[in-house]
Amino acid sequence: MRKTQGAKISESLREMAAVGIPVDRPVAELDVEIEQVGAVCDTLVFDLPDGRAGYIADLLIINQTSRPIPIRDVELRPPWPNSEFEWLPDPRELGRDPFIYRFPGKGAPELPRDLVMNHVLLHRRILKPGCPVQGFLLGIGNPKPEKLLLGGLLEVRLAIIGYDHCEYEETITLWVDPLWKCPRESRKISTDSLFARERARNLGSPKPGNIGKVAVASLRR
Repeated sequence: MRKTQGAKISESLREMAAVGIPVDRPVAELDVEIEQVGAVCDTLVFDLPDGRAGYIADLLIINQTSRPIPIRDVELRPPWPNSEFEWLPDPRELGRDPFIYRFPGKGAPELPRDLVMNHVLLHRRILKPGCPVQGFLLGIGNPKPEKLLLGGLLEVRLAIIGYDHCEYEETITLWVDPLWKCPRESRKISTDSLFARERARNLGSPKPGNIGKVAVASLRR
């Protein structure tokens, strides 16, 4: 796991204040901490059968302030146009299996509802102080560029936007999945993996590696 950049800055400011260096107290307060957890391949972008891109992000989100934060929106911001992006709806609202989140299309990924935070973060729309929200965020967006290196890593921005228009943004790293392009049969995230067991015990997971990062400057052109 890793601390957000904002958390690191706030911690440094509090350390300065502790030794008598004048700092702006409100600035020194932590805001919203967003941590990417799990293995490298637990947070990924992949091709759906209909050509769109699917997103799975394994995250831990904590409101470190002393006040509730009502959420207006949560945005995933890859370095390419993503105007069609949407988060997967709660399966309990779709009239299908209420315990499974499914991406659209034959053979697309599916995950157990109790491991997904979409219905917690996006439907309740409030972050309570000191109450961690942990799980997978699942979304669908515009097709990803063909030039992305399969099996490489790509940095994108995740932003939580409050009703006061404050944005809490963090960089997360997506694995560009080379396998989920029209697989023969549906693949599931294993709930028996080491990382799932760690999540259930709130022990955390190893920090994703820094291997093969994809250069994204050309994608913004």
